[in-house]
Amino acid sequence: MNDTDSRLVRLFLTLTRIDAESFHEREMAQRLTALLAELGVRAAMDDSASKTGSDSGNLYSYIPGSPDREQEKPFLFLAHMDTVAPGRGKKAVLHEDGTITSDGQTVLGADDMTAAAAILEALRIIREENRSHRPLEVLFTTAEEAYTVGASAFDFTKIHAREAFAFDCSDRMGSYSETEPTLLSFTITVSGCAAHAGFEPEKGINALQAAARTIAKLPLGRPDDHTTLNIGTLTAGTGTNVVPEKAVLSGEIRSLIHEDALALYERTLQAAREEAERIDAAVEEHHTIHLTAYRIPPEDPALVRYQRVLSKLGVPAYSKVQYGGSDINVVRRHGIDGICIANPMYLAHTTKEYTTVSELQLLEQIVQELMLS
Repeated sequence: MNDTDSRLVRLFLTLTRIDAESFHEREMAQRLTALLAELGVRAAMDDSASKTGSDSGNLYSYIPGSPDREQEKPFLFLAHMDTVAPGRGKKAVLHEDGTITSDGQTVLGADDMTAAAAILEALRIIREENRSHRPLEVLFTTAEEAYTVGASAFDFTKIHAREAFAFDCSDRMGSYSETEPTLLSFTITVSGCAAHAGFEPEKGINALQAAARTIAKLPLGRPDDHTTLNIGTLTAGTGTNVVPEKAVLSGEIRSLIHEDALALYERTLQAAREEAERIDAAVEEHHTIHLTAYRIPPEDPALVRYQRVLSKLGVPAYSKVQYGGSDINVVRRHGIDGICIANPMYLAHTTKEYTTVSELQLLEQIVQELMLS
């Protein structure tokens, strides 16, 4: 199975040509709306743009079930419309061996256009072949790459499904994310007092000193086997001859246990307060919880259904621990059983990103079988 001139491949190549970096998804949303309309499916754009700062809202579609299955519960299928940078002027290259790459100047956009293309093609085939299916819901989100901003702003009271499938896990086909983390970003500002460093340094309070001592006390990297802590930036001062009045350190915590992420942040903040107090400086903090950790139990209905589909297709199932997060963090926070499923996007978030025709076609089969199950 390696039809490099199939309708599915052409659709994927078309979608990857559309610029859709995070918060700039409008053109992608317009194209997806038109493609759904060709299938007789109406896409409604929500008003989340006013909350997220994107130039587009999320796209939601409800597809009624066949007459013999219209009373069944819907399934929800998700893909995100945005890409990371560099994602402007993308040019996909289809190689003779069925590999698809960018031209090396941008990302390819397989993350997440393999998912969008597979969902659209599966819907088209089901319609063309008049296959019997339950009601279906499709959600294309904005700004997933910016900590699931779009999905977080979506009104999930519109969703009727109790099982959801997002295709946004970068691994071999058949994989799924067994767990995804809590992700907490923070900024801590230490305020001291400026003074001339040469004439009267004793009148100053060096905010940078307190910030540096704070960082030295922290267990950066992997404090334990399920948590990471990173200080990504430290900014301070206005010149070498001025005692720094302010120092701002920014970082993030990821943990597969939500409570551990909160506890580690409290430890970080306490260290800053202690070091500031030592030199009579002040501390202000701001933090945001972007994702909330979850773990998929073996009996999860969405997981069991996915495993059955893989078994039918002869594809081994694999679980993986993922520290990246996805829209499924949001879905499960709203009480919906959902899993993040592998799609063929390799070396994602780099200019070496690639996918393969055969695995793209396999993904479409998986999506179709889930829709029909």
